[in-house]
Amino acid sequence: MKDWIPFIIISIIMLVILIRLISRHHDTWWQRVTLFSGWFYAYFICRICFAPAPFAFTPTHEIHYFLFHGIILNLVPFQAMDTAFWLNVVMTVPAGIYYALIWQPHSGYSIFLFGILTGLTIETTQFIINWFVQLGRWVEVDDLITNAVGVWLGILIIVALKHTPVNSWLQKLKVTF
Repeated sequence: MKDWIPFIIISIIMLVILIRLISRHHDTWWQRVTLFSGWFYAYFICRICFAPAPFAFTPTHEIHYFLFHGIILNLVPFQAMDTAFWLNVVMTVPAGIYYALIWQPHSGYSIFLFGILTGLTIETTQFIINWFVQLGRWVEVDDLITNAVGVWLGILIIVALKHTPVNSWLQKLKVTF
């Protein structure tokens, strides 16, 4: 049961965020679609990354890792470019799309930061949860890299779509604060 405590805390935080989203009355219907689907996506990512019973794919070969207080750390990048590697990229493409629609990063620096901070947030949170409840999650530099690449691809998708007829629809989905 103690394994579930961090995810329960995260769920409570996510519930508070949902209540705040519901209380935003000035958003259009399309903006609400962006915010609520973004919330569901974020909660799904929290479930995948921070709850017990990880989704695991067996590596195709041996990976060299370090143990730190029982936490598995992979600090050597690109040891296994297997299914899990590519799924990490795919998993965070929607995050980049939501960042582009909700926060509209304009500079290359902010786009770079969105990608890196997403990976750092996920991996640091997994490290902290592992420290307290030993979920057995791997904390990997590959995940940091693939999460960042996924975010960057998502942002690039929105940037590319701005130059198509879809742009008028994208403008409806953009959220303003």
